[in-house]
Amino acid sequence: MALGGYSFVFDVDDEHGAKVFHDGTRHRGKRVKRLTVAIICIFLTWLMLFLDGTISLSGLWNEVTLRWQLNRLTGSVAQPAATTGSPGHIHDALPVAAFTDRGPHCMPQRPPAYAAMAGEAGHNQYFGHIPTALEWSTLSLKNSCDMLNVLMPDWVVLREGTRKIEIDIEDTSVRGTVEDYMARAVQHPQLLPTITLEFASAPESFVQQILHSDQSGDLSQNLSAISTGLEASGLCLDFRQLDAQALKQLTPFLNRFSAKFRADDLRSCLVLSVDQKIWSDRALMASFNHVILKAFREPWAGSTPAPLADPAWLEAVTRDALASIDPDRLTIALGNFAVEWQLRDPLPTLLPYGEAVSRIAEAGGQLRFSAETGNSFSSFRDDQNRSHKLWLMDAVSVHNQLQTLKGLGVRNIGIWSLGKEDPGLWNVLAEQYQDPASLMAQLSPMSLPNYISYEGKGAFLEVTSEAEPGLRFVSFDTQTGFVRDVEYQKLPKPYRLKRYGQPAAHKLVLTFDDGPHADYTRAILDTLKETQTPAAFFVVGARVLEEPDLLKRMIEEGHEVGSHTFSHPRMDQVSQSRTALEHGMMSKLIAGYSGHETKLYREPFLRAGGPIEASRVRSLMDVQARGGIISGMDIVPKDWEGLTTQEIVDYVVGEVKRGAGNVILLHDGGEDRSASVAAVPLLIATLRTEGYEFTTLADLLGTTHSALMPETGGSWLLFDRLSFEFLSVSWSGLEWVFWAVLIIGVVRMLSILVLAIIRQRTPPLKAGYHPKVTVVIPAHNEENVIVKCVRSVLANDYANFDVLIVDDGSTDGTFDRLFATFCNTPRVRLLAQFNRGKWAALNTAIAAVKSEVIVCIDADTEVRPDAIRHLVQQFNNPRVGAVAGKIAVGNRKGLLTRLQALEYVTSQNFDRRAYDLLNGMLVVPGALGAWRVDAIRKAGLYSRDTMTEDADLTIAVTRAGYRVTYEERAVAYTEAPGSIRQLLTQRLRWSLGMLQCAWKHKGAIKERRVIGLLAIPDLVIFGYLFPLLAPIADIFVVILLYNVLAGVWSGEVGVAVTSMPTHLLWAYLLLPMLDLATTAYALKTDRDESLGMLLLFPFQRFFYRQLLYFSVYRSLLRALTGSLAEWGRMKRFGTNGILVEAT
Repeated sequence: MALGGYSFVFDVDDEHGAKVFHDGTRHRGKRVKRLTVAIICIFLTWLMLFLDGTISLSGLWNEVTLRWQLNRLTGSVAQPAATTGSPGHIHDALPVAAFTDRGPHCMPQRPPAYAAMAGEAGHNQYFGHIPTALEWSTLSLKNSCDMLNVLMPDWVVLREGTRKIEIDIEDTSVRGTVEDYMARAVQHPQLLPTITLEFASAPESFVQQILHSDQSGDLSQNLSAISTGLEASGLCLDFRQLDAQALKQLTPFLNRFSAKFRADDLRSCLVLSVDQKIWSDRALMASFNHVILKAFREPWAGSTPAPLADPAWLEAVTRDALASIDPDRLTIALGNFAVEWQLRDPLPTLLPYGEAVSRIAEAGGQLRFSAETGNSFSSFRDDQNRSHKLWLMDAVSVHNQLQTLKGLGVRNIGIWSLGKEDPGLWNVLAEQYQDPASLMAQLSPMSLPNYISYEGKGAFLEVTSEAEPGLRFVSFDTQTGFVRDVEYQKLPKPYRLKRYGQPAAHKLVLTFDDGPHADYTRAILDTLKETQTPAAFFVVGARVLEEPDLLKRMIEEGHEVGSHTFSHPRMDQVSQSRTALEHGMMSKLIAGYSGHETKLYREPFLRAGGPIEASRVRSLMDVQARGGIISGMDIVPKDWEGLTTQEIVDYVVGEVKRGAGNVILLHDGGEDRSASVAAVPLLIATLRTEGYEFTTLADLLGTTHSALMPETGGSWLLFDRLSFEFLSVSWSGLEWVFWAVLIIGVVRMLSILVLAIIRQRTPPLKAGYHPKVTVVIPAHNEENVIVKCVRSVLANDYANFDVLIVDDGSTDGTFDRLFATFCNTPRVRLLAQFNRGKWAALNTAIAAVKSEVIVCIDADTEVRPDAIRHLVQQFNNPRVGAVAGKIAVGNRKGLLTRLQALEYVTSQNFDRRAYDLLNGMLVVPGALGAWRVDAIRKAGLYSRDTMTEDADLTIAVTRAGYRVTYEERAVAYTEAPGSIRQLLTQRLRWSLGMLQCAWKHKGAIKERRVIGLLAIPDLVIFGYLFPLLAPIADIFVVILLYNVLAGVWSGEVGVAVTSMPTHLLWAYLLLPMLDLATTAYALKTDRDESLGMLLLFPFQRFFYRQLLYFSVYRSLLRALTGSLAEWGRMKRFGTNGILVEAT
């Protein structure tokens, strides 16, 4: 029935065939569900059996619950990451960033950075002395809460030479911890390394050698150069062995030193004790930037027990110093250590605070505080009835001393020395930045996180007693602020460890960590077999999975095998469940592949000689509880730092001759270990020539090989071995997937880029072809956008066209608005039909048109005025059956729509440029596409077989022998989904529809057309297989990246990272880098877009793309189950605002 220019179509004939993949019976979906449930059940059963005996599910649940509860109470606190990854070691020093034991309560406030070495009013400036002779001294840096403004490590030594002074500098292994701390500190501290002395002759003779060495300023010049090389602010002279008279003789050198440093814009510093009276020389002191006066008594041989720094003495000394030294130059160094006097021993012993309270606690002595002296003291008798008397300067002492110095106007405070202090000291230093009342609560608990007591000798370790916390109650005088009393309820006790297993001096054991490695371990085993030398291999589980045959060979050839954990983590930084998993998996792995258990264990990143901080002991206790034997090591050449073969040999031989120990550690895994491999035969030959004998760890322990590695059996060994084989194959599969994703992605991107560049140079067609064109607009409930769409079409500059609108059973005001607006517009016709779908609406239009060409656009689209003209020009070529226009997002008002705009430029329009060259275009978009009517009819019209009828028809037209081209000058603006939910609905339909098209037209592969040979396979591989594999590759890379970053977080990067993961990470970066380059080129060659859109690239890569992947997974699931989505509708808001509505 017709009404004016409008017709109502009552034909309800429809195709009733099912869509591709549709399963009306739903039987396929039920089968898929049952299969999925069965796979999950099988997997969970296997997992429970495989993890049986390694981890407690109830314990894991309790751990997770406890962590969640703690986070609720205290907020989520970021923890240092556990170092996991390719093994390596730092055996002689522990990085600052690794310390995890509970330290002081660090306040958010902090004194201003130490600028220009001048104290700022109201804030103390803290100098921290770091004695490198104490290997645990740097552990105090983390506890310092960034309170230290100046670090003074003992790095430079003036050593007595044959004629002139020799200068020694600590190597990077010693300096590295302090340098790392400085680099990571929130407020960068200044560096003033100390210069100490080492001589054997009389002091007078040594002084003369210094003066002789500096006659022409050479020594001062060399020291200035050293300061610059260390990137220090200057150097501190600490001539503690010289008395006042000797120092006075050094005045010429001291003047030249300070003058040279002043000329070189460096800081000069002089450290003096109270007895070195040279500090009363006003002129000399004025030549130095800093004079550090150690304001505590230093007991001498024959001295009697006495307080180390009582208030009256401190005040008198400070006043005298201020009379000679400018307050800005003067730093008062406060002691924080203990001195022990023992009966019949004339030489008092200076003890770290931790050792002092440990001795008192073990002897059952009492520690008391003397309010008069401000020091604590104790006396006790040992088991031989010898009297011991101790005086201590602790955190309480420092508090009172700070109060005294504050009254005297002293703001530069030295801490002498780190590693010897009461851990509560740092709470005291932060006192001025917190409520003083809280200090009492913070000082009450006592612990020794950076002190461990050792006894015995040997490479094996046993924890003999656990650490115990202490408790003290501190009372303050509210008027003066001084501590008036301290009651020690209980003294803290440190962990006690026993070293054992020291053999006769001529016996040595070769041990290897971090393997097995396919090349290095095999070569070492060959050498050991040829030389008949036993050895011990501490293997990493992840490496055993790669080379299980080498594990078997080790045992078959009589070598000892120990556990080095499964994944090489920092064991003190992992949870209890992870700890249990690491040990349990290693037990199963070694037993499964070798038929032997092992009791030997060596902890990753274990320091030579054993741990020096309490937090590292708990993990050793877990091993002991499991019956393990902890094997340390004595001689550790740093083969992970790139030493040459000869350097390794020289170091080991030298240490052996020096009597450093009996257990030698080399590495057969990790990075390049070729130097270590080459050193093995040289070491064996050299040391045997020197009379040394290579033996086993069992020999050192006085036991047998079978006792350390007993045979085991049982039916579960096969199950465990097969399970590990499955894990190994899975990991190898991950790596294969990684490379597949990388190669697929790179090859496709390069191909698209090259094709797009070639196509860009193709000359445009000549104008002059003007066939009759009908613009077809299917519409269903589009009342908000339809009028703007039609007006944009009518505004086109092409003369020979009309408009046909098919209202597909709209239930809103679409028809009424069209009728009211265009009833008097001759060019516009309107057809109305019952709702049958977009495909049917388009076929209705095709049946009604008499034009040679139709241009189909969606109702939410607005076209540019020249769009039809540019599209039609392509049909001058009779081979062209369809032309795709360029689609751009018109409603760019949020992140999501802008990301879609970027996608349209790159993944859609740019791809069309490439496939236009090959005639392999898969989609002429419904938003703007032109069709030759004869081609449509020859291809069989629009089909209801798929949800993307545009793509279906595009492929059919191409298969019918026509060419499908792309015209980027014909531009249309569409309204993109504005919410994630709408986007996912739209992309589910698109993704499922394209999959239907690929399946429907799979026969095209046999037709030798690009559409079948290249385009459809590309759709399947890159559109569906790639999204399936990409997250797996991402997981693989995340694991590798975690291995790298965990090493960075723990301070052990460089030894914890192998070259292989690094290369894989760089390879993985190739894909996003190439993607970025392609995106940049696409934007640059698109005259309508700006390169500023590149700022959206990270969001597209790490947010938007994952949404598209999710849509792909949904579509695959729908296809698999046969449960298809209907033609989802997005509510249109008319926000497509690129073109101005015609009036």
